[in-house]
Amino acid sequence: MRRTIATIAALATVAILVAACTGAGVLPTWMPDASTGPIGDPTYTRTASSTGPPAATPAPTLSTSSPDAWLVVGRKGVGGLEVVLASTGERLYELPSGVPSADWGRLVAATATSGRTAVRDLVVQPGFGGPETALDGAWRLPTIGADPTPVGVSADGQTIVLVEDRVADAAVRTSRFAILTRSFVRAPRIVTLTGSFEYDAISPNGATLYVVQHLAGTSSGRYQVRAVDVASGVLREGVVADKRNLAEPMAGWPIAQVRQDDGAVFTLYRGVAHPFVHALDTVNGTAVCIDLPATGVDDAAAVNDWGLAASPDGRSIYAANATFGRLEELDPAGLGIRRSVSLRPLAAGGIVLAKFGHQDSGPVGRRVAVGPDGRAIYAAGAGGILMIDAADLAVTGRFLVGMPVEAIAVTPDGGTLYALLRDGGRIVKLDAATGNIVGHVPSSGYDRLLAVVPW
Repeated sequence: MRRTIATIAALATVAILVAACTGAGVLPTWMPDASTGPIGDPTYTRTASSTGPPAATPAPTLSTSSPDAWLVVGRKGVGGLEVVLASTGERLYELPSGVPSADWGRLVAATATSGRTAVRDLVVQPGFGGPETALDGAWRLPTIGADPTPVGVSADGQTIVLVEDRVADAAVRTSRFAILTRSFVRAPRIVTLTGSFEYDAISPNGATLYVVQHLAGTSSGRYQVRAVDVASGVLREGVVADKRNLAEPMAGWPIAQVRQDDGAVFTLYRGVAHPFVHALDTVNGTAVCIDLPATGVDDAAAVNDWGLAASPDGRSIYAANATFGRLEELDPAGLGIRRSVSLRPLAAGGIVLAKFGHQDSGPVGRRVAVGPDGRAIYAAGAGGILMIDAADLAVTGRFLVGMPVEAIAVTPDGGTLYALLRDGGRIVKLDAATGNIVGHVPSSGYDRLLAVVPW
């Protein structure tokens, strides 16, 4: 285990405190007893064996010597995903939107239809199939902020969290969460909380659920983080607090999140006065806020161009905004900013930035990506892509200058960069070292670029 969790715990004088995080400040294995049944009264039905996927025709695999790539994409108005061949745009797979394994070999998905929700542990490679179950009601996998990419699977892969499908509103009287073990051999726990709550994180072993409670006057973005004991379904007393700013209320809107295997969860928020990263220790129930520069904070569209990405070794987390020309290297062990640089921003191509306010826009994939060897950082924004050397944080390339880029993805060998353009939803293929356009996906209308699958 890295030092992240130990460091957060060491900073704590108590695990649960009153206070928190804001955008206004100074820079600086749950295994329930099957006999207990669910908390609540939904009908539970296990519809398939959990011993393994049924026999299926193996899907074709991409040769490692092929210069082509398989991209995970989405289209406007379509809830599911597609895997397409980059050179031709040929649709190879249709996938439900879900939480993938690191290699996209498996995918946890939840689909609500006619008052029932099917939950699948889908085997994508080497062939479709896998265990599934169903429960009454309309449920979905949670998302963070406006990012449509689902989350809700614990770091050990054994716990799945679903949220009741409804619009978040501070006036909502109750919020419900369904907690399932991935084997589907036990009935789900249904946790009912009084008030308006949204999913934030789950501890690595699934024992503790962390939720964001919306407070009265949500137009101000006020919230607090609470912890729920999954086994009992009871909301713990107190608030998960920032121990370094006890008197400061939380206010902001989530943009992106990075989760680490040791239980550290880093959520990037757009705050009232500046963005910040909420570092949550899901093992010990403590938190620290890391404030980011207030550059352009009143331009809500450009603030959403902030993104987070971890280095391959997990020792650095990069918060970058190519539109503003800012890069912050965070120390996940020391819980602070290790290095901070101001970069010459890319021309925004005539894009007019909106004034600050809550907007239903956000990332449709990665705004920030790190090459597989950790040497290059790529940050996308309203004016193109910045390539940054991780050694000295110097800009080494400016790609697609003047073109708004919604998302980027790097191939497993680090040689190719794919970029989703805002204009027409087109995807272009770039040489990752030079930024030269070497091809494009012969289709358009994409609104999500999530990954290059390493098959």
